[in-house]
Amino acid sequence: MSTNPTTTRAIERLWQEIERREGELVETVAELVRHPSPLGQEAEIQGYVAEHLRRSGLDVEVWDLDESLKLLPNAGDSGVPFLGRPNVTGRSAGTGGGRSLILNGHVDVVSPEPVEAWSYDPWLPTIVGDRLYGRGAHDMKSGDALNLMLPRLLRDLGIELQGDLIIHSVIEEECTGNGTLAASLRDQADAAIVTEPTGGALTHAHVGVLWFRVGVTGKSWHAMQAWRGVNAITKAIPIMQALQALDARLNEQTHPAFAGVEHPINLNIGVIQGGDWPSTVPGACELHCRLSCYPGQSVAETRREIEAAIAGAVAGDSWFAEHPVSIVWDGFQSAGSTVSLDEPSVQLLGAWHARVFGAPMGLNAGTGINDMRYYNFAGVPAGCYGTLGGNAHGADEWLDLRSLVPTAKVLGAFILDWCGVSS
Repeated sequence: MSTNPTTTRAIERLWQEIERREGELVETVAELVRHPSPLGQEAEIQGYVAEHLRRSGLDVEVWDLDESLKLLPNAGDSGVPFLGRPNVTGRSAGTGGGRSLILNGHVDVVSPEPVEAWSYDPWLPTIVGDRLYGRGAHDMKSGDALNLMLPRLLRDLGIELQGDLIIHSVIEEECTGNGTLAASLRDQADAAIVTEPTGGALTHAHVGVLWFRVGVTGKSWHAMQAWRGVNAITKAIPIMQALQALDARLNEQTHPAFAGVEHPINLNIGVIQGGDWPSTVPGACELHCRLSCYPGQSVAETRREIEAAIAGAVAGDSWFAEHPVSIVWDGFQSAGSTVSLDEPSVQLLGAWHARVFGAPMGLNAGTGINDMRYYNFAGVPAGCYGTLGGNAHGADEWLDLRSLVPTAKVLGAFILDWCGVSS
């Protein structure tokens, strides 16, 4: 890896500033955690993000998604209207002659419930040793803080990029991906990095994910004559078994990016709702499920496999012949994604990781879904790279504060080398 002297000097200055202002970087993570931002409550934190970017000298646009987006391929439906829950775009125009870059981060977080399982208030960032605890501290307000602070440090140091730097702060990563889908349709760039927490590895592939609801109709009756009713909960059992068999069958298949990954395709029957009284035969039951699929398999193909599994489970049952099972698709409805390890942006990121950490950059194939896919779908090479932490989506979520500075150094050096530095 050869870097011109102007860029090398700029990187050295940036690294010194990152070390000097480590406390400010930590406080930015903490301030983001102080803004609760579960689904439907993203407006306040996006206001903070927009103001931070404005004060760093970026051109900022705060914009609502259009409801028609939900009709596009690989879009989902969270059930929450978009109005008043904006995306934020920040732009730092380059002087010319360099490559452009998008840094992406989502502000939405999952619910902290049950809150009583936490050792700390999930909305009050708490530092204990080298860990910062709080909902979103790891996933992914650590990455959001990097996306906010790096442009500010460049501005404060007077370092101008040749290529454009674009910041996408988005909603709904945790349930649909619609925020990044919309952003990817508005901006093109030569590369993108989603600063999701990866422990300093590159997520270069991830599965697709579909959410769906299976509705089963029964016949309510008094439990003293339960045999005269039709129990919708027990009627759902063969459907659950068929979906579990589909999970096993899909894991018999392989994909090169997931070689060596144990059980990469995962079914989760996450919610069961049925009945409302112990002495009443339940007349309805609904399963709310999640199933993943390998990159390269479309949403339509995966839906057909789910439908076939359920159809096989109810075939020959006269009750289901007269009372068909319903299937409703909601939430995630997206294919998976990969980025080539030969992409120049991937190679350059790996080189700077090795420079900072003194070891090769690790590779992840994610068995969950993330927003890198929409940039790859749009022809913008993208992967995930970020900090270290733990308990994402669980109680006592934490960020390893020791990972912030080195991750910022890798990303900062990559930005300067990729976009180019004006002399």
